[in-house]
Amino acid sequence: MKKTFLICILCSVFCALFAQETGDAYADRFNEHLNAGLQSSITMSVELPLYAYNTEVLTLQDTATGGPAGFVYQGYFITDSAQVDSATMTLHEGIKKFPNRLDLYFGLAATYLYIGQPDKMTGVVEEAMKQEKKNKGNWLWSGDEILPDVTDYMYERVQEDFARFWEAEDLERTERVAQMAVKYYPKRAEYWNNMGAVAMWKNDKKKAMKYFQKALKLNPDDELIKGNIEYIKGL
Repeated sequence: MKKTFLICILCSVFCALFAQETGDAYADRFNEHLNAGLQSSITMSVELPLYAYNTEVLTLQDTATGGPAGFVYQGYFITDSAQVDSATMTLHEGIKKFPNRLDLYFGLAATYLYIGQPDKMTGVVEEAMKQEKKNKGNWLWSGDEILPDVTDYMYERVQEDFARFWEAEDLERTERVAQMAVKYYPKRAEYWNNMGAVAMWKNDKKKAMKYFQKALKLNPDDELIKGNIEYIKGL
């Protein structure tokens, strides 16, 4: 009986250790901590938080001024900061052990956005860009599922962040996302077009034209890029 009991204990320990050493185990622990520390609900406020930009938002109109009186959106509130910290630490550990699990990067980036730390969010996205140069796009997702075309996943993520900062009129972070994108993906015309848009925002027409022309060289059939170039010529 004692030997059987000892074997059962050892089996339980080995099973626990094996379960720990999987990307899904880290994702599950992360979700447990995050659900315990972060609450989401429909929210109304006068100003939009950064995570609400580029999402579905109901705008309440001020009948006196015609401008917005407030916004209704999906809000996020920290109810237990220790749990949220444990959630982010769990994903940092998971990424170190399973650097090709793209869902871990995206989950961590989203969490930093929800808790109001956008610079850490963009830092995580940049880490994913660095890793993609190493793994040449061979990413895994939940359940170690192989992603067949990761370029589109990263492209959508970068463009979402760019659009979010752009709509929030955050020039510094908009430019940072644009610069990160062209650094790691210099052959994507859309990212050079973003650089041109940032240059126009800064009223630097010469640089804007340079970036738009570079974008057009990469994608000669892009009508948006052509329109941007014609716009500058008409100024």
